[in-house]
Amino acid sequence: MNEIKTKNENINTNSFIDLKKSEEFKKSQDFKLFPNSINIYKIIIVFLIILLLILLSLIFLIIKIKKKEISQLIYKYESDFLLNYSKSNSSIKNIYLNYEFHNFERDKITKKMKKYSKWELIKNEPYFINGIIRKFKPKKCLEIGVASGGSAVLILNALKDINDSFLVSLDLNNNLYHNKNKRTGYVVEEYFKELVSDNKWHLFTGEQPHKFLEKLNLKYDFLFLDTVHLAPGELINIIEVLPFLEENAIIVMHDIMYHLPSNKYYRPKEIKFHPIQIYLMTALSGNKVFIKDEEKGAENIGAIFLNSNQKDYYLNYFLLLLSPWEYLPTDNQIEELRIFIKKYYEKDIYLNIFNRAIEENKIYINKFRTLYKNLFS
Repeated sequence: MNEIKTKNENINTNSFIDLKKSEEFKKSQDFKLFPNSINIYKIIIVFLIILLLILLSLIFLIIKIKKKEISQLIYKYESDFLLNYSKSNSSIKNIYLNYEFHNFERDKITKKMKKYSKWELIKNEPYFINGIIRKFKPKKCLEIGVASGGSAVLILNALKDINDSFLVSLDLNNNLYHNKNKRTGYVVEEYFKELVSDNKWHLFTGEQPHKFLEKLNLKYDFLFLDTVHLAPGELINIIEVLPFLEENAIIVMHDIMYHLPSNKYYRPKEIKFHPIQIYLMTALSGNKVFIKDEEKGAENIGAIFLNSNQKDYYLNYFLLLLSPWEYLPTDNQIEELRIFIKKYYEKDIYLNIFNRAIEENKIYINKFRTLYKNLFS
């Protein structure tokens, strides 16, 4: 009986072992024939992620292309506006005129500038400034807005063989705006010493331009204006400098397209942008000159050859001050400007407009600037 029981137990054990082997074999065969469902899910997820990344890349590419097309359309619209304006305004002639770009050691200058500082003049802009100076040969040149000194290098290079010529450079800051460890205009003094021989260059920093202009008491026939690009910046600069310009002086202005979305420095979500450059280009009475850009219409620089009798247009320039400002000068600077305006602009209306602009913009800046920032931050 025990033997039979033992045999039965052995049979059951063997059957269990055979059954277990059979199930393991079946599973192994199933695995070979059909991947595990978890692995299938993993493959599907990876595939979907890759597909999503490809789709996002395509969307990004399309947006980039469309953004470029829109920017070009906006830029073209602005240039068309200038062109149409020139047709309806007899004071604008020779639009898109390119001057001769000769005697310009661009490669030598650019190489040094890239090595030692931030070169802020691009494409044909250096040629434009150089060409105007080489063609018209101004003797007394003025620059307002110096930064590292790149534009001063350019102007001094163009003046180097023009007898009795010189450059006066003015800047409110004693040190470079984007590197306080560097002195304003340091590039000229440190790396282009050969251009400042023969008393060619005079640098003044630390005060408003009109303070130096009054002390020097000279009349200039060429002005390069490139300062803060925020109202009232250049609007006040023009009022400061006009009494010290020759009758038919040349004014070159940089960043005239600064406010456009096609410009890489355009910052629509910040308070720091304002189209004051194009305001001035439009308001100043004289022949306007731009560089033609086949793709975008016009480059980011322009010149005005001032008409005679600028006093007849002073009211237009002062009225620009009634536009919204992005900052307020200090109380001391405002008072100094009041004294200056009263001295050099005889009609009371000019000082009245300036005072009204101060009052209005104190309200605007104090009450609404914070609100604007909160809305777009």
